[in-house]
This record gives sequence, structure tokens and C-alpha cells, in this order.
Amino acid sequence: NPALSFPLARYLKKCEEQVSVRIENRDVIIAIWKLEIKGTKSILPVFFLSTNLPENEKWDRDLTKNLYASDAYTRLCQEAILGVGGVKALRALGYEDVGCYHMNEGHCSFLTLELLREFVYDEKKVKSVTTFTTHTPIPSGHDFFNYDLAYKTLGELLPWDIKKLATENNLRMTDLALNLSRVANGVSKKHAEVCQEMFPGYKFEGITNGVYHKRWVGSEMAVLFDKTLKGWQDKPDIFAHAPERIASNDLETAHQAQKKDFIGWINSQKNFFSFDDFSSEDKFSDEVLTIGFARRFVPYKRPELIFFEKELLKKIGNRKVQLVFASHCHPSHLFCNDAMKNITQDMEELRGQIKVAMIPDYNLDISKKLIGGCDVWLNTPIPPQEASGTSGMKAALNGCLNLSISDGWWIEGKKKQTMSGWIFGGQATNESERDRSDALDLMDKLGDVIDCYYNRKKEWSERMKSAIALGAYFNTHRVCLEYEKKLWKTKAKK
Repeated sequence: NPALSFPLARYLKKCEEQVSVRIENRDVIIAIWKLEIKGTKSILPVFFLSTNLPENEKWDRDLTKNLYASDAYTRLCQEAILGVGGVKALRALGYEDVGCYHMNEGHCSFLTLELLREFVYDEKKVKSVTTFTTHTPIPSGHDFFNYDLAYKTLGELLPWDIKKLATENNLRMTDLALNLSRVANGVSKKHAEVCQEMFPGYKFEGITNGVYHKRWVGSEMAVLFDKTLKGWQDKPDIFAHAPERIASNDLETAHQAQKKDFIGWINSQKNFFSFDDFSSEDKFSDEVLTIGFARRFVPYKRPELIFFEKELLKKIGNRKVQLVFASHCHPSHLFCNDAMKNITQDMEELRGQIKVAMIPDYNLDISKKLIGGCDVWLNTPIPPQEASGTSGMKAALNGCLNLSISDGWWIEGKKKQTMSGWIFGGQATNESERDRSDALDLMDKLGDVIDCYYNRKKEWSERMKSAIALGAYFNTHRVCLEYEKKLWKTKAKK
């Protein structure tokens, strides 16, 4: 039985219930798997859908094999399984009176079609129980399908007025969601404005992302917070008192302990460096300003921006800065792999002047090491393409200062705590000059970062406290309360 060999069977429990979705005039059977997330006061069930069942043909078993399939047919089938199959799964499990269906991106927009069927095509009723969140500020991030493919694949699942709901020329999943939602939102104030421009006929709330603070606070910082910000684990708004409650010496001691562990780990991983003759001279130092850049390597994030003005970087940062990069590239992702190779070449060129490490297999555990051990977190996207960003929030919880383009969450973060980091770039009006202009301003701000780190110790400490104070707002406690107030506060009967 293929289902019994499903890799996550060690963590998930297979439910007895099954549902099906009609694809190309055949019933594709869907298994339901359950994961229970235990909170402090309750248990939250999370359900996963899989077509990996012996009842299905081989090609149908593989429909849910890979996340984000590249071919349109598989993608379309996956989204029908998620949307239509998702509603059917809830019914099979006994969830009849659902107060709110919150669609996260357009991938699950087909759930509105199943609700339309249940509500006898009463669009008002569907809208009363559905809400929509998008995380994507660029058109290419919004799925759409050719209608010929959609009709051939999904047939009667599509209502007669699908073109009114999902646009005339292509079946656009975001438009389908927007047309059948009570309210929609972007994931930062800036992103909501961008969404408004992309979809001018709709209104967007701005609910800025946050992070689960208990997951991302380093071990030494946690001990410090236990002493100075009692109750921080359950009430993150206490972080607002960091500037007046945390002593500078204690903060420096806690951060330096985390940094020392991090640097020791970096130095122990020879594969992070490209040198065959790696020596003690190439090792990182816990006394040198350490800047981290860890995220997906995609064009708009510009992972190589700090190297655009290399001679200036050498002049400003010679033996004063060390850089840690981290990502995870799929073998077929050309840009990501090329960026890694280029940064490795930069590492070799800068050898003896500025130390660079490249971590190739970035994951959640490594992420926690980085944000807990770096002094500065670098963010270099092309605005306004960073919908929100959360890595900088995680870093700030550990007193790590942000050095970022003015985009996404950082626009709000910098306003809330002006000393929590630096803003650079965004001044060029000509796209052809943008990268060089941003790189030059990055070098200018980097000069001030270096001077502050080595020569203005008291100011640096106050900046770290301001960064920690950002945790009072940019946390999932606040996010959930805001979603509850603005998106989830509805309940309608069938």
C-alpha cells in the first residue's frame, strides 16, 4: 500500500475518511492525514491531503507528490484537490458549520466553487464565510490557467459564470478568490498599497506579518529575558520595555555568548569555505562585525548586491566585517546556483581582507544559529517586491540590527524603533541605475554601521535594545488577534 510508506507517516495519523474530486471524468480518491499541534490550552488539528493511494492510477497518485509542480496540468489538479477536496474533507470529518474559510494565496481558491455548489450558487453566502490573504506583490506570483485546459481537466466543477468570477481571458485564481471573499489583506501596510494598485477594483487590509517569538529567541537571550522581561513567553508585548529594563552589560554578555557559539560552528564547517588550504587565518572571529544574509536566492532579493561595489567594500570593511550567506538551491534553479558560485568567487577574491562563508543547505535549525549569532541582518530586495519579510523580525528578537532597503515590514519597523537599524537605497528613479545607486548607498550606511559597532559602543547597545523592542509588535500573538478582528469575525449558516 503506497499510502503506508508515505514519509510523514511517522508524524501523521491517517484518517479513515476519504473523499474524491472529479478530474478528466474520473474520480481521484484523496486520503486525509492528521497532525495534532499541541498548544498551551488546546490541540489544533491540521489536515493534509494525498492522492498516493492504490485505488488511483499511477499518474493520479503522483499528483500530490511534489509541492508547486511546474507544469500547468499538475498544478491545476493540485489546486482542485486542495480547494474542492479540502472542503469535502472537512465535511467528511464532521466540520459542517465552519465560520470562516481563510484562503492563503490563490492556490486554494477552488474551495469557493465547492461552497457555491453547497450554497446553491448564492454568492453572498459564500462571501460571508470566506476571506483571502495574498503574500505576492508581483504579477508572476499569481496563478492563472488557460480555460481550454481548465474545462478539459475540471469540467463540471467550473460554474457557468466562471469567466465573470475569474476574468475573461484566463482563469485567474487570485481574482476568483477576491470576487468571492468578504475581505482581503496584504501582509504589510506597504504590501496592501501594492495590492490595491495591482487589483484596483478591490480593497485590501494591511495586516503585517509577525513571528513566533518563543521559537526564535536564542538560548542565552531567553535566560536574559527570563530575568528582565518576566512573562515574555506568553506576553510578547513586554518586549516594549527592553530599552529600560535590560542592562547593557548583560545584553552584551548574552549576545556575545550566542555569537561565540555561532562563530565556533562556522569555523568547524570547512565546506562553508572554498579554500583547499583553509587555515587559521581564514577562520571567523567573534570580535569582528558579523553580517548575515539568509533567504531564497531569487533575482529580486539581489543576494550579491553587497559585492556590486567591491573596491569600496574592501576600503570600508577591510578586516572589520565578515559576511555569512545561506540558502538552499534546487539543482535546476539556475539563478540560485549561479549566485552561490559567484559569492564563492567573491569569497576567494576578498580572502585576507573580508571573510565570507557560504552555507549551502539552509534550514530552520541553521536559521536560528544565524539570527542568534549575527550582529547585523542584511536585506536587499528590489522594492516594492518584498511583501513583508520575517527573517529580520527573528533577528531583531536577538538584538541583531537590520540593514535593509525600505520595503515590507521594515518600513513599519524602522518607524516604530528608529534606532533598531539602518535604511539604505530606494533613491534611484531610473531602473537602469537602481542597483548601482542602492549598492553605493549600502556602502555609505555600512560605513556608519562599522563605525557604530567599533567606536560607539553605548549607542550600539541602545540600538540592540530597540531591536528587541520590535518584538512587542512583530509577533504572531498580535497577528492572530488582528486577523481575528479584521478577517475571521464572521459566521454564517448554510
